[in-house]
Amino acid sequence: MTNSEKNTILFTLVYRGEEWPVQTRRNHYYSLMSLIADYLPISGFGICSGMGSCGTCAVSIDGMRCLSCDVAIDDELANARIVIEEAYF
Repeated sequence: MTNSEKNTILFTLVYRGEEWPVQTRRNHYYSLMSLIADYLPISGFGICSGMGSCGTCAVSIDGMRCLSCDVAIDDELANARIVIEEAYF
């Protein structure tokens, strides 16, 4: 295994029933919220810009609800299924 492969994390993003496989480097993004904002053009997602109080970046990681602005891109996401919840404003 090369150093590049050791630093790579694979997981799946799910939004409105569609799935997107993601391959990224550990800690390449500040948070899962910033990665999702880069990958998917979801209107209003993470609108508070990572403050952790509004809930617009809510996701379920393998069934556990959390705010993606509080989630680091690290080994805990490896092979996870991340469902992006519908935001209501």
